[in-house]
This record gives sequence, structure tokens and C-alpha cells, in this order.
Amino acid sequence: MRPLRLVMNAFGPYKNKVEIDFTQFTQSSLFLVSGPTGAGKTTIFDAIAYALFDSASGDARGKDTFKSDHATDLDLCYVELEFELGKKTYKVRREPEQTGPGTRTKTKQVKSSVEFHNEDSVTTKIAEANQEIEELIGLSYDQFRQIVMLPQGAFKKMLESNSREKEAIFRNIFETGIYERFQEELKKKSKELSDQRKEYELALQEAFKRIDDEENEVLVKAIEQFDVKTVLSELDQLIQTETEELKAAKTKLSHLQDEKVRQTKLIEMLTKQEALQKEKSELDEKEGKVAQFKTQLDQHKKAEALVQAEKNVEETRAEKEANQKRIKELTEKIQQVKDDLAAVEERYQAVSKDYAKLDDIRKEIQDLNDELNRFETIKEQNERLTALDKEAKETETENKQLAEQQKELNTRLEDLKETLQEITKTREELTADYKVLSTKKDEQSQLNQRLNALTEVCQWREQGVELKQDFQKAERQLKETRNDWQTAKSAYFSQLSVVLAGELLEGEPCPVCGSKEHPEKAHAKAEDVTKEQVAELEAKKEAAESTYNRLVSQSEHLFAQVSERCEALSVSPEDAKTEKEYVARKTDEATETITALQTEIEKKEKTVKQEAAYTKQLNDVEKQERETSEALSKNMSKIENIETRTKEIRTEIAGLEEKLAYESKEHVQELIQTKEKAIKETEKQEKTVREELNTLKNTLATSETELNLTEKRVGELSEKEENLEEMFKEQLEASELGETFAECVLEEKIVSEMQEAIQTYGEARAVYQSAEKEVTAFLEKADDVQTKAEHETRLSEIEAVLPEWEEKRDAYVRLTSQNTEAQKTILQYQKQSEHIEADYQLYGELSRMANGAKETDYVSFERYVLGIYFEEILEAANIRLAQMTNNRYEMHKKVEKAKGAGPQGLDIDVFDHHTGKPRGVHTLSGGETFKASLALALGLSDVIQSQNGGVSVDTLFVDEGFGTLDSDSLDNAIQTLLDLHERGRLVGIISHVEELKTRIQSHIIVEKKTDGSHAYIQA
Repeated sequence: MRPLRLVMNAFGPYKNKVEIDFTQFTQSSLFLVSGPTGAGKTTIFDAIAYALFDSASGDARGKDTFKSDHATDLDLCYVELEFELGKKTYKVRREPEQTGPGTRTKTKQVKSSVEFHNEDSVTTKIAEANQEIEELIGLSYDQFRQIVMLPQGAFKKMLESNSREKEAIFRNIFETGIYERFQEELKKKSKELSDQRKEYELALQEAFKRIDDEENEVLVKAIEQFDVKTVLSELDQLIQTETEELKAAKTKLSHLQDEKVRQTKLIEMLTKQEALQKEKSELDEKEGKVAQFKTQLDQHKKAEALVQAEKNVEETRAEKEANQKRIKELTEKIQQVKDDLAAVEERYQAVSKDYAKLDDIRKEIQDLNDELNRFETIKEQNERLTALDKEAKETETENKQLAEQQKELNTRLEDLKETLQEITKTREELTADYKVLSTKKDEQSQLNQRLNALTEVCQWREQGVELKQDFQKAERQLKETRNDWQTAKSAYFSQLSVVLAGELLEGEPCPVCGSKEHPEKAHAKAEDVTKEQVAELEAKKEAAESTYNRLVSQSEHLFAQVSERCEALSVSPEDAKTEKEYVARKTDEATETITALQTEIEKKEKTVKQEAAYTKQLNDVEKQERETSEALSKNMSKIENIETRTKEIRTEIAGLEEKLAYESKEHVQELIQTKEKAIKETEKQEKTVREELNTLKNTLATSETELNLTEKRVGELSEKEENLEEMFKEQLEASELGETFAECVLEEKIVSEMQEAIQTYGEARAVYQSAEKEVTAFLEKADDVQTKAEHETRLSEIEAVLPEWEEKRDAYVRLTSQNTEAQKTILQYQKQSEHIEADYQLYGELSRMANGAKETDYVSFERYVLGIYFEEILEAANIRLAQMTNNRYEMHKKVEKAKGAGPQGLDIDVFDHHTGKPRGVHTLSGGETFKASLALALGLSDVIQSQNGGVSVDTLFVDEGFGTLDSDSLDNAIQTLLDLHERGRLVGIISHVEELKTRIQSHIIVEKKTDGSHAYIQA
């Protein structure tokens, strides 16, 4: 991944839009981000990390703090990043949640958003875009911070991370996830088989608990011994016995239940027969009264019809009389309307003559309005003349001020141009000073290296003097111990008989005479030497020889070191001290020269730094001068336009005054009001008479129409009245009720009661007949029908024995079901267990070894594969580390097993060539940790590029850390980073170290101002 262009707007300390074009660094891939504390240097890295991963480069910054405090709610905070990966270019734009500019309202709450452009597709969902970018780059956010972008305080995270953390980082980089999935599959399979194995045993135990053994001693013993085969055999026999007993119980129970149903039904029918006989007597008693109700209801129905027919005749007669009355009223009304209409028509003709003259009056009013407009126009034009005269005077005053301002600006322009020419000359001098300083620093570095080497030679020679004294002492001690040992050895062999006697054991043959009895053994004298004493002296002799040989080896090694170093320095060992003193003086002289030169450079740099400010002032003054000239020019044109317009307006006023027909505006307005009032009164009068005329015409037409309809209705009602009277007479005669028919009409309550009684009687008679038929048919077909009391006795006997047989059946069902289920479970798990155990042993062992067992020092299969890549990374990192530490340190993969049983195989130790011993990375100083971290990051990038493991790392960003380095270490670190340029890598550094500003030519300058920061490239 290589950034091409970064755009920030209202982001962090940057209020306005800032664009950084990284393609300007094509000639120098190493650049420095410099500026005062808090200006926004790290914010550039934050913007890149936010664009790619939706997070800042460090832990202290959150997305809710991205928007600039200098910005307002009308400013939109966003970041755009174009980057290159392989040969393709991608673009991502992000906006954090914020209060921003609105469309319909002034401001609105803007939610977080993203646009990721991948060729022709655009992803706008945050989660999907984050996943696409992470998969594309091949690094997670945390991995990116440990490999590509090293934020403040995070240099040593990669270096000091444990095996598990490195494993997570390397997995994506080298695509070893397949090994992890292989391990997880083995672990999962092993767990499944182990669970199945436990389930099998638990299931069998549960199945055994469910067996009802019925005091079967063989079965009970087999269960206790977990003898599955015997349990199945005994259980099979037990189930057969229980099944036969269950069948017998079901047969007996079925017979008893059938008999119970038969007896119950007989008792029910005999009881029902008794009830039906009683019900028949009650129905026979009600039959006469129901017949009487039916006759009364029939007469009531006929009487009701006659009452309604008589009512219809009377209603028709009344309606006819009302319509006849209405005809008389309408005839009188029509005559009155006709008389009123004639009078109104005469008035309307008179008003119409006045209404026709209104158009002539309106034309007169229009002419008067034109006259009124001429008065208004003359007034407005006079006001304009006054305003133009005032504007002309103000413009002349402004011209005088602009002329003075232009004169001052021209003077300032000359001064600024002279100052910038002097700064250009200083910059040229500064470039030459940089070259001299670089040459002097190279000389100083070479002198320092030679001084360090000569110092080591002198130290080695001093060590040689001490070593020579130790060697002489060891040589004397060796001679003494050898003499003591030789003397004791000779004495020991001379008294061998005493020694042999001391070794004789009772009952064993003597090595000299062969006797197994030893009555008189030889005894040592006080001055005799024992075997233990000889051995002790020999041990002292060997220790002295070891010390002597070690000192000889050290002397030879030290001599070889001194000779080799002196040969490389082209100086004899004897002259090393003199040469060292000479080089020390030259180094001090070079340091003084560099210090003086740096002081001069700093002074000139301060002058050069003011160039941007002076240039901006020059541009501002030139812009002001141009604006002043343009304003003068515009004002001259403005004065000319005012004079021309004044002349035109005076001519227009004279022409209007000649056309005036009246003396004053007020007279014209009075005439207009009088004529408009006359028009309104005439229009109002015409409208009133016309509306009255139309109303009378409508009333006449409506009345005539209603009269015709009413006369027609009277004829229809007369005919209807005759028909209804005829129908009433026919109905009365047919009913045979006579003139007193109204007395036969019953109350509604009585009618309802009679109808209900008739319906109830009919329903009861139908139910009785159906039930009587059912009972008779059942009893005729039934066998052995006895009295009701006898059947009740038999039912009681059956109900008494039925529960006992139901309990027996339920017990046998429970036993048979329980034991059958247990048998099925045992058979099922017995069949499954045949292959589970073999598979468990195989997969269990494979999982244990692949996931890191004690035998593999807890190194998993994946970490073993990653260990190969890790060694390549360390090998590449050590090339850089050796360069930065003068071959002192070298990183190795940790061999010793750490405490505990956690992941192993990817931890780091540092070998110190000065002490000849390994040490932990946590023991390094701040500067040494930075060097090791930087070397490890570069080594990882090199291996990624060579392996092409799915991740392309073309960029490295380092935020601080160089302040922990001394001058020589800083030179070595910078040289290491400069070497990356040959491989096309882009390296960005944030640092306050002043020396970096002179060593690195390409800069991103960040300027801090009260209204927000600004950044620009100085390539």
C-alpha cells in the first residue's frame, strides 16, 4: 500500500482544506514531517489510518474528536485518501459523525459515512467497506500499527509481543490460516469424539437406571458390573414375560369395559322409558288449549288486515283534500308574482340606459390616471437627480483616498521585493552550508568510529597487561601442583601394599597371594600418602591446567583482536595510544567546527523560514494594489455614468411638464374619486334590479310547475280512494267478523304468548315421539333385558373390579415401555461405541500434537510454519540492526521454553556481542528498543515483499522515537532508512530532532496558527 494523495477538511487542527500530494516525493522517498508541538503532524497519520480503518493511528484519539475545534457547524469534516496497491489505484472518503451544514436547514446532524471506490464499484456501507479494505491490504488495524505505521509509544509493541500476538499478526500476512483451521478442525473433532464417548457412558448409565429389574438377581448383578451383554440378554427375557402378562390384562379389561357400557345403556333406556310415559300424559292435557290458541290467532290476523285497510282509505282521503287546498293557494300566488314582475321590468329598462354610459366614464378615468402618473414620474426623477448628485460627491472623495493608498502600497512592494531577494541569496548560502555540514559530519563520524576503535585497542592492551600477570601466576601455580601431584603419586605406588590391604574385603581372595583370610594387613604410617590425597592433588593439577589453558586461549584471542584491529586502522599496537590522543583532538576540532556551522545554519534557517511569510505579504500587497487600481478605474467610470444619467433625467422631466393638462396632482385625484363613485353606484343599482327581476321569474316558473303537479296528484288520489274503499268492503265480507271486527284484534303480548305456547307444544310432541321410537327399538333388540334394579346391581359389581384390572394394565404398560426404551438405548449406544473409541485415540493424539504439546515445547503446527518465516524476518532485521548498532546486537528466536504452558516459538532474545550472552528484549534501553523495533519492522517488510504472501508493504510511517538516539545512532538509523529509497519504499518520519531537518531534504511543513494549522510540501 502506497499513499498517493491525502485531503483533509476541518480535520483535527486543520480548519480549512489541506491537500498533500505524496507523488511529489518520487525523487526522494524519505520525508520528514516537521512543525511545532500540537500543530498537527501526527494528525496526518491519523487521517491515513482513519481513511483506511475508521480509527486513528494512536490509542488516545477517538472518532468523536476528529472535527477541528477551529471549524463551525457550517464546515464539513471529511478525509479523502487515494492509494496504490499493486498496479491499481483506489480511493476512500470518510466523514465522522458531526454537526454539519444542512440543505433545508442551516445545520443538521451528519452521521458517519464512507465511500470506497474500487475500480467501477462504490461501497457505502461502513462495515462492508472496512472489511473490503482490510482484505485488500491484508492487515488489520492493530497489525497495520505494528508493521506500517508506528505511532508514538508503539515502537516496541511488535518487538515485545508474545508468541500468540505475533501469530495473529503473521497469520494474515503469510496466509497460514489454513494451518490454524486444520488445528481447529482436529481440536473440534477430538472434542466431538470425547463428548460422544462421555455421552455413551452416561447414556448407558441412565438407561440402566430406567430398567425395572423385578428382583431379577442376575440382571441386578450385570448392571452393577456394567456387563452390557448380560444385561441385554436378561432384559430381553424380562420384556417377553411382561408383554404376555400385559396382553392378558388388556383382554380381561376390554371384556369388563364392554359389559359396563351395555349395562349402563340398558339402565339409561329403562329410566328414559319411565320418563316418556309421564311426559305423554302431560302433552295430552295441553292439546285442547293449544287448538283454542290457534283459532284466536287466526281471527286476530284477519282483524288486523281490516283495520289497516280502513286506515289506508282515510289517509288517502286526507291527502287528496290537502292537495286541493294547495291548488287554490298556488293560483293566487302566481297572479301576484305576475303583477310584481311587470313593475320590476319597467324599472330595469330605466337603469340599463345609465349602465350603458359607464364605459365613457371609465375612459375619462384612464386619461386622468395617465395625468397622475406624469406628476409621480416628475417627482421620482427629481429625487433621483438629488441622489446622483450626492453619489458623485462621495465617489470623488473616495478617489482621493484610493490614490493615497495606492502610493503607500507601491512603496511597500519595493521594500518586500528587496527583502525576498536577500532571503533568496541566504537560501543559496544555506544550501552550500548544508553540503559543508554533511561533509564535516561524515568526517566527524569517521573520526568517532576510528576513536572508538582505537579506544577498544587501548582497552584490550590494558587487559593484555593484566592477562599477562594472571598468566605468569597461573604458570607458577601449574608447576607447583604438577610437582606436588608427581611426588604424591610416586609415594603412593611405593606403598601399594598398604593401598591393596586397605581395599581387601573379608572372604574375598587377595590379588597378591590369593588367600581369603587376612590376619595381618599392612597399615599406613602417618606420613604415607592415600589414594584420596593423590586424587585430590590430581584434581588441583587439572584445575590449574584448565586455568592455564583458558588464559592462553584468551591471550591468543586478545592478541589476534589487537593485531586485526591495528591492521585495519593502519597503526602499530605501540602507537595506538598516541594515535588515539591525536584522533581525539581532531574529533574535538570537528565538533567545534560543526557546532559553529550549525549555529550559522540555524540563524540562516530562521531567515529562510520567513520567506513564506514575506512572500504571502508580497502577494497580499500586490493583490491590494490591484484592487485599489481597479477601484479607481471603476469610480471614474461611475462618475461619467452619473453625469450622463443626470442629463437624460433633466430632458425627460422637461418633456413630461409640457404634457400636463391640469395645474395640480390633487385636482386630478379629486376628479378620479368623483367619477369612480358614480360608476360604483350605477353598477350597484343595476345589479340589485337585475337580481330582483331574476328572482321573480324563478318564483313564477316554480309556482306554475308545482300547480301542474298538484292538479295531477289530486286526480290520482281520487282514483286510489275509490279502489281502497272497494277492497275494504270485500275483505270485511270474507272475514265474517262483521262491523265489530276491531274487537278481535289482540294485544301484542298475548299474541307472543300464544305463539310461544303453540311452538313449545309442537317441539315437545316431536321430541317425545323421537325418544319413544328410539327406546322401543333399543329394548326390542337388546338381549337378557331385566328390571332396572337388577341391571344396576350388575353395573356396581363391574365397577368394583374394573380399577384393579386398570392398575394391572398400567403397571405392565409402564414396565414394558420402560424396559423396551432402555433396551433400545443400550443397543443404539453399543453399536456406536465400536468406532468412537478408535477414532478418539487417533484424532485426540493428532489434535494434541498439532495444537502444541509438551513434546513439541508447546509449538503448534501453525507456529512451526510461521517460525520458518520468523527466522527469515529476524535474518533480514539483523542486517539493519547490525548497521544501526555497529554489530553489537543480533536478534534470535528464543530457544529456552518460557514459564507456563502458553504458546511458544515466536519470542525474541537479543544476543549482545560485547558480553557474549543473550538477553531479553525488555532489558534494552529506549534508544536500543527503537533501533530493534525499526529493524524488525523493516525486516518484516522485506520478507513480505520477497515472499509475496498476499500483503504488499511499500510504506513505513514512524511517529517520534529518534529523540532517544545519540548522534552516531541517529546517523546509522537515517542511513538505514535512506537505503529503502533504492527499493522504492516511501518512508515518513515525525520528529522534533533538529538534525533530521538538515539530513532529510523532503519535508511536509506544518504551520500552527491561531485560526488553525496549515500543511504544505517542500520537496
